[in-house]
Amino acid sequence: MKIIVRLVIFFIVLGLMAYFYDSQNRSAPVKSAREQKHPNLAAIFYGNCNCQQVVDHFGNVSLSAFDASGNRIGTQVGHVGGPSGIVVEMTYLVPDADNRLGQAFDGDGNPMPLRTGPATLDRAEREPLVS
Repeated sequence: MKIIVRLVIFFIVLGLMAYFYDSQNRSAPVKSAREQKHPNLAAIFYGNCNCQQVVDHFGNVSLSAFDASGNRIGTQVGHVGGPSGIVVEMTYLVPDADNRLGQAFDGDGNPMPLRTGPATLDRAEREPLVS
């Protein structure tokens, strides 16, 4: 009798998971880099910015912007120089409702595609490095 009750509970939970998973909108199209709206990066990073800038001993600079609650909005990466102390090579904004993967921009602020890794791994990458 306990086995039957456990099986019934298992299938109810499985059915609820399938119901809630299916009810979410997963058909929203992912925008290409050219179709993404262009946020004002200067306002995010150079206005009244709650920012933290870090320079390492190689001359690499990262500038992270935070919102009022302390959550990171985005990060710029580059090298030392320029009027703000950083020559931006890439900007990455964290994911939001419009951009589920986040947004990436080149040093001039133009959208660029996100590199999320290869879709598949070749055999050498799937096998362990040591045996």
